[in-house]
Amino acid sequence: MIREILGSDFMDCEKVKEICRSKGYKKSEIREAKTSEGIKTFCLVSPEGKRKWLWFVPERIWEKYGG
Repeated sequence: MIREILGSDFMDCEKVKEICRSKGYKKSEIREAKTSEGIKTFCLVSPEGKRKWLWFVPERIWEKYGG
């Protein structure tokens, strides 16, 4: 389910969770799916120290950006 949402790009984890919840998934189901689908997390930090957590599918990111 999460792989379909992410496609081949990075996405704010809060947006992913919001989409999943709108489809009726519970917090525990989202967490379970993230693990079972091999979704990884990346933390982007602004110069001011603000953090944004992004989720991605490693092999799809590599295909898109790995050259």
